Amino acid sequence: MTRRKKAIVKLSNVSFQYDDSYEQLKNINLTLYEGECVVVTGPSGSGKTTLTRLINGLIPNFYEGRLTGTVVLKDMNVNAVEPWDFGRIVGSVFQDSRSQFFASIVQDEIAFSAENYGMEPDRIRERVASLGEEIRLSHLLKAQVHQLSSGEKQKVAVASARMADPELFVMDEPSANLDMVATKELAGSLATLKQNGKTILIAEHRLYYLLPIADRIIYMSQGEIAAEWTPQELLALKTQQLISYGLRSPIVKGYLPAAEAEKDKGDECVVLDNLTISPGRFKHAVLEDVSFSLRKGEVVAITGANGVGKTTLARTLCGLIRERKGSIQIDGENTTAKQRLGKIWFVMQDSDYQLFSDSVMNELMLSHEQEETAFGRAEILLKELDLWSFREHHPAALSGGQKQRLTFAVGLMNQPDILILDEPTSGLDGENLRRVIKLIRKMADTGVTVLLITHDYELVYGACERLLFFQNRRLQNELLVNEENISAIIELMETLDAGS
Repeated sequence: MTRRKKAIVKLSNVSFQYDDSYEQLKNINLTLYEGECVVVTGPSGSGKTTLTRLINGLIPNFYEGRLTGTVVLKDMNVNAVEPWDFGRIVGSVFQDSRSQFFASIVQDEIAFSAENYGMEPDRIRERVASLGEEIRLSHLLKAQVHQLSSGEKQKVAVASARMADPELFVMDEPSANLDMVATKELAGSLATLKQNGKTILIAEHRLYYLLPIADRIIYMSQGEIAAEWTPQELLALKTQQLISYGLRSPIVKGYLPAAEAEKDKGDECVVLDNLTISPGRFKHAVLEDVSFSLRKGEVVAITGANGVGKTTLARTLCGLIRERKGSIQIDGENTTAKQRLGKIWFVMQDSDYQLFSDSVMNELMLSHEQEETAFGRAEILLKELDLWSFREHHPAALSGGQKQRLTFAVGLMNQPDILILDEPTSGLDGENLRRVIKLIRKMADTGVTVLLITHDYELVYGACERLLFFQNRRLQNELLVNEENISAIIELMETLDAGS
């Protein structure tokens, strides 16, 4: 006789409203069973992150608000669980991995929770080494956490969550900053956890890598559980149904039409000639002998493994880092780093670094107050990116995906001729991914040159005309994005290797 699985989490008639905010969760009833993998998806702002915070104890121990209903964790009401005991039961990976780090060195960060719970030193060292090897972090164990790429930081967060070997794992967009190889490795780690009887709850927009291990997919909308599917039922949904739900494609080759490469592009506006980049903190060159050009009105993707130097290249292009060798021309003129400042607008991956004002509207109006057309442009952008209803909200109150769209809107407010976007669709649901693609293509049609740093195959397929693939410190491949090459592009993105 098959043993009935035990409930490890049970939410009964749960509603929650943050202080000074609207109701985020409404009458949630959800049970997670031991050994089960449950994926929570749905539009940005639908309550996914709030749901994870209820289960890992951040609500009500850190985020204050009005909570009704009951949340039971291993037969205990969460109100009776001491804050420091949650880490023994629940391993958490946040959407912004920086917010959960305590140590400056990678191996110290991974060991942190085990030291707090009194694990024997020899066991700690053994476990850190084992996790480093399994998650492919061994070469980074002695590195400074702040020097890692966003994807590498996310790997450290996953290793830290696993260190104390909890029974339940709660993850919020764990693949958001990972390349496709790292995402595949994450899927393998999750499969191992499940095989070992661990329970997993994952809030995610990217679904393709989770379908082989998911038992259920929960769809949330406006704070409520609106649908539930098995992986087979999700795969059976028609394209129009996926679009109406605002979901991303559950298979690698999605339903977005490939961007049509136009033959008659404008003149070259940016030319890199044998560029070598070696920022001060690096002993060796991050990128060497890089040469390519960008034309006016062109949308070009840059991809490569986490840590290969994509963001460093972007920072060099916009003048934040000086090149060591080679040249960068803008509109036919050689430029220094200082001369490039202000010529190229860079929207960074970490949205919190670029948000300064006290409301969404004021964020867009910042430094544009004297322009007669500024408010009208801001209104159009916020409506196109589905942020108009949040115009009076503080940026800190937005979800991760909403912040990402806001920083994109800020970049567009400056009406740049050349725009660099670093992972602009990280944390975005399918509907907002399509909004961003539409805006990028619209900008390109007006002559704006867009350079996209991305691991998102749907963004590449839907918005870009060319793809530049970096590996082993060099530009290794360049492909047109069309039906003929899309399989080769996906194969490249699935076999990334940062190299030495």
